[in-house]
Amino acid sequence: MKKILIPTDFSDNAGDALAYALDLIGNQEAELHIINVLDPNIVAVEAPEMTAEMINRQMDAAKEQMKAIEAFSILRFGDSDTSKIQLTTDVIPGTIALSIKNEAEKQVTDLIIMGTQGSNHSATDKFFGTVSSSTINEAPCPVILIPSGYKFKTIDNIVYASSMNSSDGYEIWRATELLKPHVGVINCLYIDTNKKQSKEINQFKSYIESHSPSVQTQFVVKEAQNIEDGIVEYTNCHDAEMVIMHRKQHSFWSKIFKPSHTKKLIFKSNVPIMIMNNDDQ
Repeated sequence: MKKILIPTDFSDNAGDALAYALDLIGNQEAELHIINVLDPNIVAVEAPEMTAEMINRQMDAAKEQMKAIEAFSILRFGDSDTSKIQLTTDVIPGTIALSIKNEAEKQVTDLIIMGTQGSNHSATDKFFGTVSSSTINEAPCPVILIPSGYKFKTIDNIVYASSMNSSDGYEIWRATELLKPHVGVINCLYIDTNKKQSKEINQFKSYIESHSPSVQTQFVVKEAQNIEDGIVEYTNCHDAEMVIMHRKQHSFWSKIFKPSHTKKLIFKSNVPIMIMNNDDQ
């Protein structure tokens, strides 16, 4: 049974993430834990005059909104006696990324699904860094980021962004296990910005295609001036439904996930991005 954590700020994009998670689960058994984090730092920035009593009122209002989410779930899937989904909710005070990390560890979460934007996005971005990219850095498990307005599509065509690392085969397998039964063709995409020798590329092509026996995998090379634009262009041209990246590949990751590159890739992508964080980080 998958355990999925969904952080929400009750924005439209958070709703997109919840709807995506429910469609991804489908008829499978799953534990779905939805949390709202009330960050006092953001509250202080947006409303310096906010008192403790007013913050408590916000907590109460968030709990009422969570009840609405639970009611929606019962209408869609039935109550706990008939539904395969076990739904729990919570409202937590604290900093957003750290609270998400702590809750994921507490719940022994397999997967986090969240939006890329939210109701407090502008304040968060200006003063504390993008919540999505901060969560990626803190999360103890894979994270799927859902673009604003995105509706779930059957996952038949996936782009796995490769740095030609020997762990790619394992990470592809790990990702597809989490996405089952929604897995089609895996396009293992290497963005060549330095025009590597064809011998090295061909050797890795043979390696990755022979070390991903559980899924249909094809290795693709695309030349581009920068990695993030190459990924987005290939994904759009080939109508992929998801991009998968492995965060542990430091040399590759550091090129993309500097703050400016993070925002560019996340907010430019028209499809969900799945970040394969390692269990031991």
